[in-house]
Amino acid sequence: MGAFCLFVASGLNFDVDAYLKSSPFKARSVFRKGDIPVKDNPKRESRPDSGFVVLVSSEGGPGLSAQVGLAMQFLSKYEKEISRLKLQGVDNMLLDFGVELGDEIQHAEYLPPELLAVMARFGMGLIFSAVRIPRG
Repeated sequence: MGAFCLFVASGLNFDVDAYLKSSPFKARSVFRKGDIPVKDNPKRESRPDSGFVVLVSSEGGPGLSAQVGLAMQFLSKYEKEISRLKLQGVDNMLLDFGVELGDEIQHAEYLPPELLAVMARFGMGLIFSAVRIPRG
């Protein structure tokens, strides 16, 4: 079982290519306004926004405890740059915490108020992705 954390930033009027040329972020993936996403898009609608995804962490074992600490370090390290993103046309930022589910019926994770407070200060959203990877 593994866990991860992603940082996602996007905007309706965000020039992602120009921004990434001088950004400290190393984008794992980039999406652009007008692209037609293949996943979960049966009507083949084009993207209304542009943005990028950064891998914050994929270290540690099961659960999110290691991811939370690394996310706090990421937010602290890039505090000024994250604030600057709004001036660049970004209107949506979020952290996506993911955990691979085992065979358990219920899975709970704790996100401390310190992390939520920092995210709120930046106006960030939160996604919690729980995935089950088929075995065998």
